[in-house]
Amino acid sequence: MKTIDNDIKTGQLKQVYLLYGEEQYLIRQYRDKLKKAMVAEGDTMNFSSFEGNDINQKEIIDLAETLPFFADRRVILIEDSGFFKSSCEDLAEYLTQVAPATHFIFVEEEVDKRSKMYKTVKNNGKIVEFSAQSEELLTRWILTRLKKEGKNITGSVMQLFLSRTGTDMGNIDRELEKLICYALDRDVITAEDVMAVTTEQTTNKIFEMVNAIAEHNQRKALDLYYDLLTL
Repeated sequence: MKTIDNDIKTGQLKQVYLLYGEEQYLIRQYRDKLKKAMVAEGDTMNFSSFEGNDINQKEIIDLAETLPFFADRRVILIEDSGFFKSSCEDLAEYLTQVAPATHFIFVEEEVDKRSKMYKTVKNNGKIVEFSAQSEELLTRWILTRLKKEGKNITGSVMQLFLSRTGTDMGNIDRELEKLICYALDRDVITAEDVMAVTTEQTTNKIFEMVNAIAEHNQRKALDLYYDLLTL
């Protein structure tokens, strides 16, 4: 992430970026940062986006060879293409000699590091993996958000909040917004606030139920099972 921030800051933007991983919130943030740095807002002449696993490689290459229209760059965004998990010989070959004014941003949830596309981008561009964030990093991020809103939270309430939201940053962002609005006129967010407005994720209870089964705690496992049905 810092490498992308540095590229944007210095203006030394690579011609090919691959953003991938399970933390989709951060991927979207950095996808949009790169797009904003590379092409003017609303410039539909020099920005093209493609999504899905039925993208035509030849069409992409033809577009990449087209000179930008009254701009410095042509930017092509390709999302969830599957190019990094299957054979993609033509485009992989093209990425070794991209037209000077063309920039690619690839966004994928999963990649095969043995694929030709992955190896080509690694050698000719920049790859950034966005893994699930640690609880420590999430805590710092949440505290920064709350500080901007003039809110405080104790360690125990923070733990309660994360136990209900899980570690997905997109979900945390949505639940945090609800919490800030709910405690609008107060400086401190309480456990009661968290319980009142946050939505507990079913995945949390699934893990708890599996643990209860492993511990042969039948009553707890059944209680969690019925909680899941309710959720």
